[in-house]
Amino acid sequence: MNFEPNYPLSGLTTFHLGGPARFFCQVTNLAELDQALNFAQEKSLPILALGNGSNILVSDQGFNGLVIHNQIKGLKIEDSGLTTVGAGENWDDVVSQTVAKDLAGVECLSGVPGSAGGALVHNIGAYGQTLGDVVVEVQAVEVTSRQAKVFSPGMCELSYRNSFFKKNPNTYIVTGFSLRLSPGGVPTIAYPHVKKHFENKPAASLSDLRQFIIKIRASKGYLIMPGYESYNTAGSFFKNPIITQEQFQGMKPQLGEIVLNRYWETPNGVKLAAAFLMEEAGFAKGYREGNVGISPKHSLSLVNFGGASATEVKTLADKIKKVILEKFGVTLEEEILYV
Repeated sequence: MNFEPNYPLSGLTTFHLGGPARFFCQVTNLAELDQALNFAQEKSLPILALGNGSNILVSDQGFNGLVIHNQIKGLKIEDSGLTTVGAGENWDDVVSQTVAKDLAGVECLSGVPGSAGGALVHNIGAYGQTLGDVVVEVQAVEVTSRQAKVFSPGMCELSYRNSFFKKNPNTYIVTGFSLRLSPGGVPTIAYPHVKKHFENKPAASLSDLRQFIIKIRASKGYLIMPGYESYNTAGSFFKNPIITQEQFQGMKPQLGEIVLNRYWETPNGVKLAAAFLMEEAGFAKGYREGNVGISPKHSLSLVNFGGASATEVKTLADKIKKVILEKFGVTLEEEILYV
């Protein structure tokens, strides 16, 4: 097993940014993962588990430790709907194969870039579905003890774009998980834009919905798939903020009628579209500062237009947060992870 020094990380992230890892290795099974963790412990190195690099921004200084590229694969799909997924699988491949077997539960998560492990850690969600809603259990290895552990859904603390693993980075490395999908299930057509598309049409299949979701994501520049235009981006940079009803009512006069359809009522308050706030604060599609800016296709996507540094991306993100806080009194929180 090779531990490569000064390994460039920019080629392993969708931002195509970041300095080198002090050491780098790739693991494809539990035995190799154990070797990697032992190497890190012997050299007193911090570790970073990396999937497909689709939701992180690595600093220009890189990572002064061991980066473990998690390529532990495996996909078992049972007729009952129980689906076991290795963390190193490409997430969209998982969706494609479950849809092909007519299993419902993740079809709205089609086209989301990244590894399956990353999808679990970030608890991805889109168009009315969230991965955490179908998780049965998660397998992980504790970094310090190197012992395997099985997590129930409750132990995973799965919430909006969050999980125990994201809140406690690199204390455990996710190696796989199981999903409970629905055989012959009905597609989830809940999102307004999706509903409108399928109105007055024959009943949609899971495959029909998958293809439409991919089309939507392509229109936003969020796909990283052959045959589609893509950008150097981590996708949605910020979460949609949730504010209290009182705060929302106070903002309405400032926002006017334009706020309609740009918010959602939730049990915890009102969720605002972060992209809408960014546009209203002057950060619209195509906004640019030097080598970084906002995607021409979606306001929530920060982009490296070429030749950028991670520092430039972080500086723009901080500026956006500052302006929105001053203008609306709303604090944006990153969906991506800083390394």
